[in-house]
Amino acid sequence: MALHALDAIDNALTATRRFRPRGLFEWVWVTVVAALVATPGISIPTGGTGGGGVTPEQRGAIEEALPATLPEWVPLAVAVLAVVWLGFVVLGALLEFPFLRWLRDGERATIAGMATHWKQALGLAAFRVVLSLVGFAALGALITTATGADPTLTDYLFAVSEYGIVLSLVGIPTGIVAAFTTAFVVPTMLLTDCGVLGGWRRFWSTLSDAPKQFLAYAVGVALLATVGGILVSIAAVVGFIAAAIVGGLVGFAVAASAVGVSGVLVALAVGALGAILVGAVVYAILQVFLRYYALFVLGAVDHELDVLADRRAALDGTDAETAAPSE
Repeated sequence: MALHALDAIDNALTATRRFRPRGLFEWVWVTVVAALVATPGISIPTGGTGGGGVTPEQRGAIEEALPATLPEWVPLAVAVLAVVWLGFVVLGALLEFPFLRWLRDGERATIAGMATHWKQALGLAAFRVVLSLVGFAALGALITTATGADPTLTDYLFAVSEYGIVLSLVGIPTGIVAAFTTAFVVPTMLLTDCGVLGGWRRFWSTLSDAPKQFLAYAVGVALLATVGGILVSIAAVVGFIAAAIVGGLVGFAVAASAVGVSGVLVALAVGALGAILVGAVVYAILQVFLRYYALFVLGAVDHELDVLADRRAALDGTDAETAAPSE
């Protein structure tokens, strides 16, 4: 039996190259949307930092440097960050369907897509929030168990460091569910016009019929996402260096004519901007590739859930008259 996870890699690469954004506006649109929507990639746990190797003297120095209790502003800051995070979760869920439309046929119908699928998007956002809370609760319970009674801030920090690999493993199940929801359930919701739970029920029949296919996909996407993340980091470094050189030339010219302006600071600022821009563009390309990869696997396993029937036909050079309906 052929593994579609292997065959789909070539199709995803070809589709990413052939159906890439055209023009500055489309590049900006794809880059912004790709940064906001969820990723179908699965993270590979890397482990902790070995907190057990810290000597008692070093631990005592760290305890002295840290406050005995959390500052009063910390809960407020956490609450603000939580609200911001919720906003990004909702916005990302709303953009999932316009992003899929663009992957399918190149249509940038942002407002129309959000207006059509807003109920599904809100359900998807709620599902992701609950899934994240389950993961946080599991991690919190593990850390609390590891720190014992009456823990200090230092105890929490060292528990995270000492049990990093265990904490990573605890997050794997929720991470896989989140990744499969993005990769397979959201397209199912688009095609069948159902909610996230209905999408999971429909996709579950496909998953249970071909578990080896999706196991191979899980391994493949984890490796591809890891390699892709390394490439994004390398691209960001290259972008920083290139932009810093240009910024340095401009900065030193400005420093020569304006008192108090540091050429080094200008170079670092321009370099940081270059790293962000280049890294964001390369990350967007990675997101497009990973989405195409997941969609080609899904369509190959279950033709009724083939979002990319027309794209697949174009790549194969065949007629798409029998392609599945887009919605």
